[in-house]
Amino acid sequence: MSNLLYTNSQLLLERAMNFQWTKQCAINDNIVNAETPNYKAKYVTFEEALDASIRSALHSSDQRKVSSMRSAISRVQPQVRVAEAESMRMDDNGVNVAEQETEAVRNAYQMEYTIDAITRNLSMVRTLIRGQ
Repeated sequence: MSNLLYTNSQLLLERAMNFQWTKQCAINDNIVNAETPNYKAKYVTFEEALDASIRSALHSSDQRKVSSMRSAISRVQPQVRVAEAESMRMDDNGVNVAEQETEAVRNAYQMEYTIDAITRNLSMVRTLIRGQ
């Protein structure tokens, strides 16, 4: 029964929130280490891996596309990478603080929208359960 209520869209929202949280942590690390010599900025990727995983599930020969899709979404994790080639200062630090602060604000808005979507989904489920 719980799997019926836990839809692919809810799973995608959960994965998106996990990505945004991981991204916020990387941004915070970058800002904190903005004065550390030789520190290289971190960035987080997710969309490309999610896209590839979903395309793979769609093109699979598995007859159970729904469970295949759910599995494809579930196994995708955000990837934290280091921008090795970037240097912003003479001490080889790779953090652009203004860019990181802008990304932090953008990510906070994205997290807010994701939380709103999760709340709406759960509200619809609650309404369905109550039968109203």
